[in-house]
Formats: sequence, structure tokens, C-alpha cells
Amino acid sequence: MNSERRPALRASARFFLFHRKNHYIISTMKSFFSTLFVAVLLSIGNAQTSRIEMRSITLSGVGSWDFNVYLPPGYDQSSERFPVLYLFRGAVDEWLDRTEDGSRAGRNIQDITDTLIAQGTMLGVILVMPGFTGAAMTGPATDDDYTFVLNTLIPFIDQQYRTMPSRWFRGVDGFSLGGLHMVNLMWRRPERFSSAGMYDGTLYLFDMDQMISADETYFTRLKPVQFLLHSAAVQPSNLSNNRRFDSLLTSHGIYNTFDDLVFSTTSQHNWWNADEHMIRSLPFHSLKFYNPPQNIPLALKASPLTRIDGTFHLTWSVGQVPDSLKTLVEYSNNTGASWQTLLFSTTKDTAFDWNTVDVPDGTRYLLRVQVFGDTLYGSTQSAQRFIVDNPGNAAPDAVLLSPQEKDLVSGNYDVRWSAEDPEGDAIRVTLLGRAGPEAGWQTIVADLENSGAFIWDSRTVANIKTFQLKLRCSDGQGVSEIVSRPFEVSNTRLPISNVSHIAGDSDSRITVNIVDQAQLTGHSYRIQFDDTSSSIKRYSVYDLLNNAYVLQAVPFTGDGSEGPSFDGLRLSIVDDPQVRVNQDSTRWAKGLSTLEYQVTLPDVFTGTETIKGVAFPADYEIRISDHIVDTSGDFLESVPTPLYYSVWNTTENRQADVLVAELDGDGKLSRFDDLFILEEDQEGKTVLSWEIFFSGDERTILPVAGDVFRLKTIKPLRSNDVFEFQATSIGISDQGFLLPRRTELSQNYPNPFNPVTVISYELRVTSIVSLKVYDLLSREIVVLVNGEKPAGRYSITWDASGRSTGIYFYQLVAGGKTITRKALLMK
Repeated sequence: MNSERRPALRASARFFLFHRKNHYIISTMKSFFSTLFVAVLLSIGNAQTSRIEMRSITLSGVGSWDFNVYLPPGYDQSSERFPVLYLFRGAVDEWLDRTEDGSRAGRNIQDITDTLIAQGTMLGVILVMPGFTGAAMTGPATDDDYTFVLNTLIPFIDQQYRTMPSRWFRGVDGFSLGGLHMVNLMWRRPERFSSAGMYDGTLYLFDMDQMISADETYFTRLKPVQFLLHSAAVQPSNLSNNRRFDSLLTSHGIYNTFDDLVFSTTSQHNWWNADEHMIRSLPFHSLKFYNPPQNIPLALKASPLTRIDGTFHLTWSVGQVPDSLKTLVEYSNNTGASWQTLLFSTTKDTAFDWNTVDVPDGTRYLLRVQVFGDTLYGSTQSAQRFIVDNPGNAAPDAVLLSPQEKDLVSGNYDVRWSAEDPEGDAIRVTLLGRAGPEAGWQTIVADLENSGAFIWDSRTVANIKTFQLKLRCSDGQGVSEIVSRPFEVSNTRLPISNVSHIAGDSDSRITVNIVDQAQLTGHSYRIQFDDTSSSIKRYSVYDLLNNAYVLQAVPFTGDGSEGPSFDGLRLSIVDDPQVRVNQDSTRWAKGLSTLEYQVTLPDVFTGTETIKGVAFPADYEIRISDHIVDTSGDFLESVPTPLYYSVWNTTENRQADVLVAELDGDGKLSRFDDLFILEEDQEGKTVLSWEIFFSGDERTILPVAGDVFRLKTIKPLRSNDVFEFQATSIGISDQGFLLPRRTELSQNYPNPFNPVTVISYELRVTSIVSLKVYDLLSREIVVLVNGEKPAGRYSITWDASGRSTGIYFYQLVAGGKTITRKALLMK
């Protein structure tokens, strides 16, 4: 059956049932995939989240134009400037509506962009999503619409937001009619954009002949634009016109960035595939924006050498270019990792007096000047980092080079940092660590000389996904502290093998890891849980021999991280945060039925209130019979129906009550039947639990007597769960603790960088290692490693001095694996 028809059929079935009973109850389900996707997105990033603004421009005699603006993570916490991508479709909210059509599975453009930025697949970008007035939803936009975008909307965005107001930092993309809008903008003013994409544009509404008859002057204006074109495979009219547009570009030496218009043979004209297009195109838009061509001769005439203070007179030269250009002067105090604006001018300036008293002293300063217009661009920056040192003492200037966020740390790990003092004073370093953001800081090593490196035995701390290090640097007067982003500590442990689940029904996994064999007592222990708090669960460990707690009320997240040590042991707990359906184990367990099913939690509106389904932590079986064996419940004043099946709560070994909605009213399980399991809450009140909707087509095999449908749930730890184990002595190979668990290549740091960066990798076994750097054309730039290396962790510095700004790829080949990552050199 067509999946898009199922919600309508389900709604019809429910309405029929409750209307017959003089009830008007509408039941809707929430998409499991939507909830999962949003949950994943919420787990990414930190306090510097993206946000959406709804804005409006009112024009005399025309009315208001509404548009949404996406501001990337970190926009509000910095003064950096961002490129802009204009996204078109029709109504103003379509790119953000997670339910725009049934295919979208709960994601929107904000989710997609946040994920790509968090993964490091693209850099930050502002998204502008206009809603066209008039015929935008039913036909092409008007000339006035395009004039508004070019002459009003773009200048407004450049005035209101921290953009780089140049075509090199501006792009356009669109879906369906939005693709048509893109082509119309390219026909009118291609020099306003550097990147243009579309998914399944309705180009039959565009007069292609006018573009075909255009002279070569037009296509010369079009050639600097990067095109990112996709089309649906099952929309013949659009596909034909999209291929025609692509072929026209190709005939003039302008090529689609993608190998083929069709990225999937099953791609359709829907939002799922439009979003898939954006997942593929956004990184290319970003790459184009952050690598503008240099066509303005620009050079610093007076540049800082090693140390400055007070007011510094910065001067630069600009070649023979028009005066109607803009100038941006910026500084970085972290060797180019981020930039802050000193001057933004609407004129072609050649000098700026910088009062360095306004910025903190530091040792990693750079200056950058950019001059640009709609078609021209030039950039230059100080050749080397310099020190800002004004009167008075400043704390040391430090940066933690490794580990980096998402690194996997194990065994003896080489912690590296760079710490310098603006006044040149000697620096002493203390290294601290904590197992998660809620834990306290513990000193790892104190009062080190500033060597820039320390071999840390990570086996002494808990295996955890969110470990952090803090670098505390002192020059005797001032102290600076640098805290790492969370990274994972993962050392090989030998688990206790005799952990028994003696009470409760949880499906969670409890592992007792041995961290120090010498401390094992041989005692028996009991693990108890407390889930009475709504915010966090806790566990306690009781020594059954000594009749005493060795751990009490320890909070845990359930992500598998280890807890505090006791008697040479640590607990690792994998626990789901909430009750949910076990999709892998829910199915027809007996019989040949092909009746399809969908399990959700219902929302039922009774006319006065909405009753929400409760995720009851139990497994169930629907047992089919050849005679009436049960009657449905009368919850919500429903009329009881004789049933040829029964529903059993197998977790508690008892029969469960159900509420049934069916079209045929025969009490037999068949297509379009809706079952609502009824349970009791802690106060003994009846509540709706799992909803099971059955569907299929005319060929569906219906269940017969003896068939069994099994619903399995994943049940979190609760207060009634109890585990026991005995800490018996088992032989352990210490050598195993020293080795990484896998061969891996880490993201370089810093990234972006200029001109030096550190690349780290780890080897699970002794391997022949090749580590090389390539440019965008896959040309080999440098060989960093070539030879045999024993198992362990390694870091190597790549100095890209003399290389051009842009994206580079570095590739590790070792142990039968090939891993490639991207590095961004920004000068």
C-alpha cells in the first residue's frame, strides 16, 4: 500500500469507530524517526547553538515580504562575518517545516546544516529563506519578485547581519519552483552570486530559448559561478528540462559539480530528496565561499614583525581597481582560528591606526586586510604571528594542541600544548582532568616546566566519552587556564564474567570492569538502582561480605562510560533513557502472516482533553485463536467487542486489556485494525499504552489460529532492578592496556590553520604507515610518514608555509585501512 495513504486510512478507521459511539476522538501519532532525529541533533554541539529569526520588509504599495534567517552556531558569540546562501521554494516556512510532506521524516534545513557544521563537513553560513508573494506557490515569480531579491533583500541582509557583502560570499539554491527562481536570478544577475544549486527545478516554466540565443558575453558572466544541480529520477518533465539546462551550460564550458543530475534512481519530487540534495550541496557551497579567487593586487606595506604595543599604524597597497570597494580589517589572537573586526569601511582604504590597548596581551596575533566588491576580491595578512605587549603583566598565552574533540585516547597518551608569556617570563604548568562536565577537577601532574608535552597514562582514569583536560599556566603573577573540548577515553578492560540480573526486567547492559587486579577482594557485591529522580538515575554498590556500601548514589548517564573505582573495579552501564519499541525484535513470531504493523504511542483527543499514550515497560504477545477468547475494554466509553485473539503482557505473565478500532467489526485481526493496549499507572488508573496499527494490501496473508505477534520493548533500568557479581581474580595482560583499540586518524588541530597544524593518528598493530597530504586536484603535496611504525599513538606537525589558502586532504594508509580527512588552510 502507498505509505502516504496510511495516515488517512487510519484516521478514517478511528473516526468511524468513535463517531458510531457518539464520540469525536481524533488520534494522531508522532513519528518515531522525527523524535530520534531531533534527539540526535539536540545532543550535538554546545551552548553556541544555531537559531532562526523571522524577519519582514514592508514596501510601499506592495506589502510585507517575510523571510526566515538561519544564524549558525557561534554567530552571537563572535564578531566574525559569514557568507550567505539564499534558499528558495515557495511559502516562507517550507524549508523549516519538518512535516512539509510525509517523506521528510522530521528533519529540516536547520537540523541538516547544524549536523554538517558539527561534523566539520562545512563551515558556518547564514541561510536566508524568502517567501514569495503572489503566484510563488502556483507558478513562476514575477520580475518585481526578482528585483526585490536583488535590489532590496540582499542589501538588507548585508546591512542587518555580519555578512561579507560580495558575490564571492553569496549563493542561491532551491527546490522545485525554488530551482526555477535560481535560474531566473542567474539569467538576470549572475555576477551577484558565486554558487548556484537546485533540486528538481520546474524549468518548463522558464523560457530556455532566451538563454540559448544569448551571446558569449552572457556565458562569460556565468562562468565564475559554481553549479550544483540535481533532479528527481521519477519526474520525467522536470528531469528532461533540467538535463537541457545542464547540457546548455556544458556546451559553454560550464560544468555541474556533481557527476550526474540524478543522485538516486528512486529520487522523487519530495522534501526527503530535496533535503538529501542539500546534504550534498551545502559543503560545496561552503567550500566555494571560503575560497574566493584573488583578483585585487593587495599587499601590506607596514606589518608587525615580532612585538608591538600602543597604537600601530597599519598600511597596505591596493592595485588599480575602482574606488567603490569595501574594506575589512581584522585581527586574530589565536593564530587564525577566529577573527575579530577592527574596521569595516564602505571605501577602499589603505591605512588603519590600531590601538592595541583595546585588546589583551598575547603571543599569537595576526592581522588581515580584505578589500572587495561584487566581482572583485583581495586579501592579505601579516606574514608571521606577533606579540602584543602593553605595560603591565599579562597571564601566559596558551593553547592545548592535543587531545582534540572526539579524539579517542588510550594507553600512554602524548598531551601537547603551546604556552608563551608576552613578557617572556618562565611558565609553570599544571595538568588537570575530569570525567565529565559534572565531575570535579583532579590534578594529573603539578608544577611542570613548560616543555609543551606530557606522557599521560590514561588507564588511571575512567573510560568515558566526555573526558576533559585543563591546562593551568602561571608566570608567577598571572594564571591562564585552557579547557579541552570533551574527548573519549577508551582503554581495554577485562570484565567480570559472572554478573547476574537477579531482579527487575531491564534490558540494559551492566559491565563490571577490572582496572587493578591487585585490589580485587573476591567478595560478592550487589548493584542497586534509584530512578525516582526525574533528572538523573543513580546506582549504589553494596559489599555483601562486609555488609557495607562501597559506592552510594552515583549518578550515571547510561552511555557506557565508567563510574568511580572501587576495590579495583569500575561499572560501565549502557541504559536507554526511556522505554521504546525494540524494532528488531517486534514481529510475527509464529505463523505465516504478512500483515504489516506500526507501533507508536497515541495521542487521543476526547473533545475536552488530549490523552497521551504511556510507554509501558513490558513485552506483549497477540495470540490468535479460532474462537472468541476475549472482549475489548470499555475505556473512554468504548463499546466492548468480542475478540478472536488475546493480548498478553509476557513481562508480568498476565492478560492485558485492549481498546480496538476496526472497520469490519468482526473481532478478527485484519487490515486497518487499530489496537490500543491498556495498562494501569502507579495510582491504579487506566492509561493508554502502545498503539499497534495493522495494514497491508489484497495480497496480505492474514493470521490464523496459533499465530503469534510479539511486541518487544527496550526497558530502562528502574529501582526494582538488582544485579550481583563476585570479584574473582582473573589473569590480565597489562600489555593489552597499552594498545589502541583501532587504527584511527584524528582531525588536525588547529583547523582552520595558518600555516602550522598537528595531525595525530593511532595504530592498533605494528603497520607500514603512509601519511600524505593532497590538494583539491588530488595532487600529492607532501609525504609526512612513510615506513613501519609499532602500535601506539603518534602526532606529526605539517608546516604549510608557501601553500595557497584552501582545502587540503590528508590520508592515512595503515593496517589495511585507508582514512582521509580535510584540513582548511586560511591565510
